[in-house]
Amino acid sequence: MTVAEMIKKTRTEANMTQEEYGAKFGVSRQTVSSWENERSLPDLQMLIDICNTYHVSLDKLLNEDKEFVEKIDFYHKYQKAIRFAGMCLAAGVLIFALICTNWKITEKNMNQAFERNAEKLGFIKGELYEMNEENVQYRLPNQKLPFLKKDFYVKNCYADFTIAGTEISIVLDEDEEFSIVFNHFRNIKGSFNKNKQIEVQENTLNEEENILYNENGEMIENILKKLLLIHKNIYD
Repeated sequence: MTVAEMIKKTRTEANMTQEEYGAKFGVSRQTVSSWENERSLPDLQMLIDICNTYHVSLDKLLNEDKEFVEKIDFYHKYQKAIRFAGMCLAAGVLIFALICTNWKITEKNMNQAFERNAEKLGFIKGELYEMNEENVQYRLPNQKLPFLKKDFYVKNCYADFTIAGTEISIVLDEDEEFSIVFNHFRNIKGSFNKNKQIEVQENTLNEEENILYNENGEMIENILKKLLLIHKNIYD
């Protein structure tokens, strides 16, 4: 005898309607109908209550209804899997919340430090941070710490000035590598060595620009070293 057959048999022998049977065990008529038609199953505790009420051997019933046992086992494993997935999800949400909280603290500290250091050096905040000194315009990117990042995407600083009608721009990046660009086209690329001395690695200037660079090398190098000092104060 299957569980469904047992439920229908005990109900009919008791001369009870599905509604009356359901009321006896605290469930609806539709639930009893689903049990009898094997559309759903009573849980194990409910089955024990029914068996105890009508003096049905639970062991014998389960031995005869192997399919019910398999379904109960499946539902048990399914519930365990759902609980485990829920615990993992809750743990993941908690970890993400902790990461976000920690990042918010880091973001606030780094953004404030960047702004404070720039203002100490004399930069004025606008679309960019800008400072004019001896006809040289120094610039910093106006940036915020990216979401969940521990550092800025770019850590550059810039200088723009003019010598004898030639526009010169210098870019210094976080690896202490620089590019000195003449008239937005040809350039000198290089880096600072361990002794903070300038080392030129590439020169695409034309003859006239090279003469201008050699004649004003000390001034250009002083601006480049000023950029290095700015970079250290802002980003280190």
